[in-house]
Parts: sequence; structure tokens; C-alpha cells
Amino acid sequence: MNPVEKMAARVLSRHRLRPPYDLESLVSEYGQIEYHSFPINADGITVGIGGETKPSILINTQLPVTRQKFTLAHELGHIIIPWHTGTVVSHIDSILADLEYREMESEANQFASELLIPQLWLLEIKEDFNSIEGFINRVLVDTGVSRDAVLIKIFNVLDIPIVCAHVDIFGQVEKVYRTKSAPNGANLIGKNPFAEKIFSTYKTEEEFSLGDRDYKAWVFDNLDVKETDDRPWRDILNQILSETASESLLQSVNATMASRYNSNKGKSETEICSRIIQSYDGVKKFEKIAAHPLFSQYVIKRVRELNIRNKI
Repeated sequence: MNPVEKMAARVLSRHRLRPPYDLESLVSEYGQIEYHSFPINADGITVGIGGETKPSILINTQLPVTRQKFTLAHELGHIIIPWHTGTVVSHIDSILADLEYREMESEANQFASELLIPQLWLLEIKEDFNSIEGFINRVLVDTGVSRDAVLIKIFNVLDIPIVCAHVDIFGQVEKVYRTKSAPNGANLIGKNPFAEKIFSTYKTEEEFSLGDRDYKAWVFDNLDVKETDDRPWRDILNQILSETASESLLQSVNATMASRYNSNKGKSETEICSRIIQSYDGVKKFEKIAAHPLFSQYVIKRVRELNIRNKI
């Protein structure tokens, strides 16, 4: 957690709260809440932060209910974060040029996200579910937050390798959510995941809807990688590249290997090998290479060499 998220976590701990809880009741302890239809383009306004009396928090009723709730938590962030003072006119999706203002709004958004969807709570309740749809729906119901806010937070927090694609009305991927340990989903944009095979190393896949949106998700697990080839990894890689006519990708293959190893070193050999192999999965230029029967041998030999080097 960053410092702002820790502030939100401390507020919840102090009041012994976890979702679902009464946000208005919580915020009322820190400020006077009023709801108005704004004549200006703003989500909320907080007046008198850092003063001797409770600040006044104004929420724009022209917003959807889920956004009003996030704005209320956002305004509490402005009150709690010590260096936010005075009067703040909030634009949650601010793209204004003023860097200081953008940073304040970003901090208040981080605070609101943690207040409404606590990380520790997410990690706790994920153990109760065996489907992505069920988990996401539980979070949506218990927090009352928008679909996008929930998806962003879930995929920033979970440590399970998952890729989730939002599919538009034409059956094409419009947006991709992924956990940090999951394969890169950038190549999914524009593809039809219901008609095309996207990944080959996933453990399970799931199709579901959230409201009026359709999704497809893939969950990845550790792979069973065993060393069966006595040759050095360079010889194995050269054979793979030669047999797939991919010699031009030598540097790219090795760069991806090094990058993924560095982001996973410290984990078990099985986890490292699995995350590396999965990082090539779904990437079109690596399609033939990753499908080669010797690819796992290149990976495990390279990982073992890097592990030895890092211990010296």
C-alpha cells in the first residue's frame, strides 16, 4: 500500500469497518454532507479543509449513484490527507494541466478506492470463491461501487494470474484487465475471444456478464516443467528459432526472458518458469516459438542459470 491507501486503511480500522458499511455515516463524522445539483462541471466540492469546524462536503446529484458514492469517499480523502487544505473542487477524471491539482485528485482517488474496496478484505474474501464472476459480483454488491472501479481495484490487488477481457457488442475485445503476474493481454484488443483461441497455458476459462457487458476471463496456474534436455540453453534456443524461422526474434526472446525473470526472482523455480512461459503466451510474434516442444527446456535451463548467477 502507498501512504494514502494506508490512511484509508487506518480510517476503516479505527472505526472497525469492512464492506458492506454505511459510508454516509462514516463521512458525517468528518464533515457536513449536502447533496445539490451543480451548475458547474464538478463531481464534488469540499469547503474549509483544515479549519476549526467540520468541512462542508457538497456532492453533485446529477452523477450516477455509484459515482456519487465514490465522490463522497474521494472528498473524505481530501479531508483526511494532511496536505490537502482549503477548498477543493473535485473532478475525479481530471485531465487539467495543473500538475499539483492532478496529484491531489489522484491521491483522493487512491484513498477512495482503498476506503470502498479495501485490499485486505479483497484478499480475504477471494478464498471463498471458485469463479471470477461470483467474486466480482460479491465485491460489486458489498461495496456499491461502479463496475470499472471494482475491476481496476481487483486486478491491481489479486496475486493470481488472471486476464479478463471486456467484449463489445461485435464480439471484439474492447478493454483488458490483468493481474501483475498474468500474461500480457495487449494483443487481445480487437480479437474475438469466443471464436479464437487466445491462450494455451491457462488452467480455466470463464464467460460471464456484468450488467450489459460481456466478459471472458482466463485463470493461469503453475506449469509442470521438468528438465529433459542435456544441451545448453543457447543450443536449444537456436534450434527453436531455426525450426520456426524466427532467428530475427533472438534479442526479443531473450529480453522478454530477462524482464520476466527479474520481476519474479525470489519465487520458486516452478513459479518463475510458469510466469515466464505464460508471458510469451498470447503474443502473436512469439506464437510459433512458445508452441515449440522444446520451449520449456529453454526456459528452465535459462532460469536455473540465472538463479545460480544471482546466488553468487
